[in-house]
Amino acid sequence: MSAEVTTDAAGLSELHARMNGSKYVVMMESSTYSYVVYRFFSKLGMETHVVHARSLKMITETDKKTDLLDAERIARVLRLWKLGEIELSMSYFPTEKEAELKDLCRFKEELSNKLGDEVRQIRSHMSRNCLELPSEFQNLSTKRSRDFIVRMYASDYTLMRRVEVYSALLDESELVAREIERRGNDDRNVTLLESIPGIGRQTAVQLMSMIVDIARFDDPERLCAYFGMVPRVRDSGGREHHDRMTIEGNMMRFIMERVTLSHIRFCDSTITAYFRRKSKEMGVKKALMSSR
Repeated sequence: MSAEVTTDAAGLSELHARMNGSKYVVMMESSTYSYVVYRFFSKLGMETHVVHARSLKMITETDKKTDLLDAERIARVLRLWKLGEIELSMSYFPTEKEAELKDLCRFKEELSNKLGDEVRQIRSHMSRNCLELPSEFQNLSTKRSRDFIVRMYASDYTLMRRVEVYSALLDESELVAREIERRGNDDRNVTLLESIPGIGRQTAVQLMSMIVDIARFDDPERLCAYFGMVPRVRDSGGREHHDRMTIEGNMMRFIMERVTLSHIRFCDSTITAYFRRKSKEMGVKKALMSSR
């Protein structure tokens, strides 16, 4: 059966109707729309798989690419996989509840980034306009510091609006943080993660929202790769060269950076000792990268 349909509910319903009750297995390459397609057909009780694009590319690499040719190649790959003749790396899709928690944690990261941006904008504005901020009021996350700015520079309309935006973002971020922490109640995995120095409740829930099920990782190396904590390896002239970290798992990597900083700041361990030694050799920023 050959058919082109849209990936919205109407298009997928049309495709399902064309199947006319026959037993089909759905397989597609991971993409922006994978989750929608996977969720739709899975809810109908159909066997549905989403294969990693990189895994599929290694098997079917070709210069000719059309939707029809891609569909035919995936169908051949599916047949070979079902026969046990090839191995495929499949994408993992969380349940709706797991996906909702993941979205909540991503939202928290977005708010944190916006807060950081707004602090930089406030400081930049004050610097440009020669507005001083005493050392005891440098922490803008405290109401005391923001009240000082409002009291001293109330005539600066732009600054007042920026402080107002920052305060609103901070309130929203704290509200979301409390909800994330609440989601970790009675979760054994969250409790285990909290036992690691440098990891608090919120971070533990964020980590588990991304990991979901530790059993889906065959070994620690795969988990590290998912975190984006694996350096690229180049082999040249018989020698291995380790480059910068892979770009996968950006949100995970940012969380792990915060965990590492917290651990170094408050814990006396081999990681802290390693960081101190490396910071003397290469500077704090590069040492942090090597300590992750």
